[in-house]
Amino acid sequence: MRSVEDEAKLCLPSFTRLCVAHVVETGVGLDEAAVEVARRTHGRIPIQTPGGLTKHIEDALSLLVDLVSALSPRLPAHILQEFSQKTSQIQVCETLQRSMEHALRKRLPPSEPV
Repeated sequence: MRSVEDEAKLCLPSFTRLCVAHVVETGVGLDEAAVEVARRTHGRIPIQTPGGLTKHIEDALSLLVDLVSALSPRLPAHILQEFSQKTSQIQVCETLQRSMEHALRKRLPPSEPV
């Protein structure tokens, strides 16, 4: 079995994405989002899970909450929400630009070899 630290390192990207999504959706702080995401994840542990494995998962979730919560003072909810909005706008613009370039290529006659 992996160490709790290795487990947390493996899960950190996904856990962080879930926390940020929760912040953007609800407006709560990153630390509150981490606790809520961990609570929901813990609630999905099957009842039949052996005690040792449950403890391992709980320890990893606790470490993940600590790691994500440490960022909370530097990343208030409004900053994450604004960043998310800007990121979405940028992604939409890039998609539109690619679509327009593709449409232009179809309309222009093929370039002749030199």
